[in-house]
Amino acid sequence: MDKIVENIRAKTKYLSTRLIIWLVVFFVFLLTMYALYAFKPDLLYQNMTAKILIGLVLVAFMITMHFLIIHPYFTKEYRLRRMLDGYLTLEDPESDMGISLTPVAEDAEKAVYQILNSTQAVNLNKRQAQYLALQNQINPHFLYNTLDGIRSEALIAGLDNVAEMTEALAIFFRYTISNVENLVTIEEEIDNCRTYFMIQQYRFGERISLEINMDHEELGTYMIPKLTLQPILENSIIHGTEMKIGKGTTVINVHKTDDRILIEIKDDGVGMDEETLERLNRRLDSGVSEISNSKKPVGGIALNNVNNRIHLLFGQEYGIHVFSIKNIGTSVEISIPAVTYVPGIGSDEENDH
Repeated sequence: MDKIVENIRAKTKYLSTRLIIWLVVFFVFLLTMYALYAFKPDLLYQNMTAKILIGLVLVAFMITMHFLIIHPYFTKEYRLRRMLDGYLTLEDPESDMGISLTPVAEDAEKAVYQILNSTQAVNLNKRQAQYLALQNQINPHFLYNTLDGIRSEALIAGLDNVAEMTEALAIFFRYTISNVENLVTIEEEIDNCRTYFMIQQYRFGERISLEINMDHEELGTYMIPKLTLQPILENSIIHGTEMKIGKGTTVINVHKTDDRILIEIKDDGVGMDEETLERLNRRLDSGVSEISNSKKPVGGIALNNVNNRIHLLFGQEYGIHVFSIKNIGTSVEISIPAVTYVPGIGSDEENDH
């Protein structure tokens, strides 16, 4: 008996099979109704109990159709649309309610899952990323060396402000182009934010200020993807404080829960309306870029870039969420696992932490 039940479950996990079974049962129901109408019409017209029973059967058919066929179908369709948009899930197909469209579709899902999780694919993607990183370092290195030359000339000419600004920019570029594939400590990321903020102060002067708060100094030793905080700090200044009349303050708060690091970057800038905020968070949650009618990325590309890198490294349960009130300010909350070492990621020097 158990084997029979198991065989039935194995066969009915396909939506195509479920649809055929449902159509056959519904066809039998229609034939029964036709037979009753043809041979015993009085039973249907005069018996209220029969009418109620038929109505309940129809409702049961519709509910069964929804939960066993329609809902699973739209769930599968949603996953396929996300895949077409470029968001490849690493979830095991067997974990998705155990339902597939057809046996062929199930085999295709399993094949894609195995390819995405194969060691060969991971190594190939890593080599490609390292190649692109090296290729992209050529021009930045030239720029860094040029800035160093400008700084030397400025010192000789006695232009201290120019020398300091050039040095800050050179330090920022050096951090940006070195070991781009690695994790760094939170303290290193915050130091880079200080350098970037110093550069912006030459432009905005006393209009902007930066506050950094940590629950305790040990938080600085935890790991974070490189260039996670600076792009968000840049968004805070450019899209928040710069558009505000008067002075503005950006605050970076670092907290730790039992197993997570929570980093908040908030400003008292212009904020955003509810519709824009909802669209931005929806894009971050889906992992797919939305393009507005103006063909410009909604909310900029920095948040989406950082969020996607966190998803790739740590999983979908971590990432970015934005809170904002128009004319009050914006807060970006980053959630990452509380780790001091991630196997296979980061340089040997960093892995010693």
